[in-house]
Amino acid sequence: MSASKLRQGAVALVLAATVLVAGCDASSPGSQPAADATPTGEVAACAPGGATGFVVPVPGGVPVEAESVGTGGLTVILSHEWEQSLCPWADVATRVAANGYRAVIWEYGVLTGLERVKELQGIVDRLRADGVAKVVLAGGSIGGCLSMIGASEVKPPVDGLVVLSCAVWYDVAERIPTTQYAAKVTVPTLYAVGDQDDATLVAGVRTDAKAVPAKDMTLVVLPGSSAHGVALFDDPTGGPQLWQAFLGLLDRVAG
Repeated sequence: MSASKLRQGAVALVLAATVLVAGCDASSPGSQPAADATPTGEVAACAPGGATGFVVPVPGGVPVEAESVGTGGLTVILSHEWEQSLCPWADVATRVAANGYRAVIWEYGVLTGLERVKELQGIVDRLRADGVAKVVLAGGSIGGCLSMIGASEVKPPVDGLVVLSCAVWYDVAERIPTTQYAAKVTVPTLYAVGDQDDATLVAGVRTDAKAVPAKDMTLVVLPGSSAHGVALFDDPTGGPQLWQAFLGLLDRVAG
């Protein structure tokens, strides 16, 4: 599915979530989850074997749910495509854990635009409170855009970034230009796109990747591939190369 189609459902999905939240006092904006709260939605259903669930508060939003798998001092936060299942990212999390790192999958709350960075910040804060030393943000399509913006906005700064199939603008309602945020990213970064994805998106990925000032910056363009977001990892031709580039970045960040 193209980036434009993935983004088109954002407004309807956010409005539906807002209506749902409005009728539920336990999930009203600013509500605090119980200390021992665990995921109950799709995050729990997609959780890899051996994963540990947690729920974090979000200022001005609702608590967001997450599942963590693996161990180690480096954790990758995986942000999924809009209006798509996060289950494929659970497979990525399992592979990350098998390579000696920790991975987190999570579900978006109700915030939109740049406010959604608060949800990502909440996940990062929880991990750091748990003793995680290094954090890498990774995602596909809108999740890649969010990760890239997060890499320039989350405080203290994260340690690495992986962006799959995101470029030019973020959030279907607000259409926030992304290049200005790419130009602020200084951590090790990996961009990737299939060269048969939407032509405007492919050109935009190149533009944003070129804007990144990080010295450790890699752009992987998968030849002949129309795969989008997380599906790039499963591309029969370029997927293995992308996976090795992904692991290579994690290894460099981990030191």
